Amino acid sequence: MKHILFFLSTVVIAILSFAQTTPYPMEESSLLWKIEGNGIKKGSYLFGTMHLIQKNYFYFPAKLEKIILKSDVVVMELPGLPNQMEALKYVKLEEGTLFDFFTPEQTDSILNWAKVELGLPEEAFRKNFEKMKPFTIVQLATQLHFAGKTESYEMTIDKMARENGIPLKGLETIADQMKIFDDLTAEQQVEMVMSEVRNPKEGIEITEKMMRVYSNQEIDSLYMMIEDEGGVLSEEQSAFLDNRNFDWVPKIEAYIKEGRTFIAVGAGHLGGPNGVIRLLEKQGYIITPVTL
Repeated sequence: MKHILFFLSTVVIAILSFAQTTPYPMEESSLLWKIEGNGIKKGSYLFGTMHLIQKNYFYFPAKLEKIILKSDVVVMELPGLPNQMEALKYVKLEEGTLFDFFTPEQTDSILNWAKVELGLPEEAFRKNFEKMKPFTIVQLATQLHFAGKTESYEMTIDKMARENGIPLKGLETIADQMKIFDDLTAEQQVEMVMSEVRNPKEGIEITEKMMRVYSNQEIDSLYMMIEDEGGVLSEEQSAFLDNRNFDWVPKIEAYIKEGRTFIAVGAGHLGGPNGVIRLLEKQGYIITPVTL
């Protein structure tokens, strides 16, 4: 009887150990994670990027370069950097103008904000942005604030892969990414812009805080920041993060079964209960942090 009980307890422990996933929030702090087990022949790596990051927070050690150069394929959100002309067609309105989204009072506020914060007089702003989708204004403000002060993980990884003949693959297309914004209601698109106009410093402060959290490699904290931030991003968290993670995991599985794969996606996609790390663990893979 004792032998039977011992056997059963051993089986239960083995099952629990196999089913165990990283606790939330996780204790480990890392941007780089190794993917093993579940029948794959070569270990692969999952890396969290930040699409816009100041130079003083940009960290790209030799160890990371070495891992990339040993990979059979590099996988990013997009299969390399998008062509500017191709990208432009997705950010331009097919009909109407930017100002059709806003009341006359809101338009006046936007024009004043553009003059004060962006240094663009009304004529220049109207000429350059009247055919652009609303979300481009928010992106422009952030990019102008950090202009000349940033580095890009995506550009760095893209360049390394191309110079060393490593195939570049993607998890989605630029059309997929732009559809997320297109699917927002007109009211949500207006709120994205007006929240920036009402408090231009808040968006910059949040971005800088995210950079600090990212540099500490605290991916669950980064996820929770996005979750707690409020506004459209928090409201549409499923569209911006979770649903994309669910779509990506089968594609990631296909890549890592073929060979040693280096996967680089926004760090916000790694953490959280529906983050890529925990979704891969649920599929039976062993995911372990790698010190950089």
